[in-house]
Amino acid sequence: MLPAFRPLLLTFLLALLPLLLGVAVNYTAPHPPTAARVATRCTRYCHDHACPHATPANSPAYYRLRPLYELTIRALAAGGGGAAYVLANLLVFLVVIPLLLLRLTYAVLRDARAICRLQTLPVHE
Repeated sequence: MLPAFRPLLLTFLLALLPLLLGVAVNYTAPHPPTAARVATRCTRYCHDHACPHATPANSPAYYRLRPLYELTIRALAAGGGGAAYVLANLLVFLVVIPLLLLRLTYAVLRDARAICRLQTLPVHE
């Protein structure tokens, strides 16, 4: 196997893990997806509106991260609503961030391999 190909292969295999996890979660979900408000559980309604189920007692992270979430939504909507927001959302979360993470993962794996190779070389004094 080519030396540069191994970290690249490992990077893509690692990138498949979240996708496989998402498929598994969606396939085994006990309820079908819905945007309607359901009193007993969170649905897509909670994503689109402030979640009525969250309280500071049962969701402290929700309350701490809510300002960041709202800032992200405002930044994505800055180019306009509707189709522009959808396009910005898709570009940022499905293209830019995954490509950045793939590039960083590949660089780490490549550098780790180079460091291991350099550690096995004899030291000349």
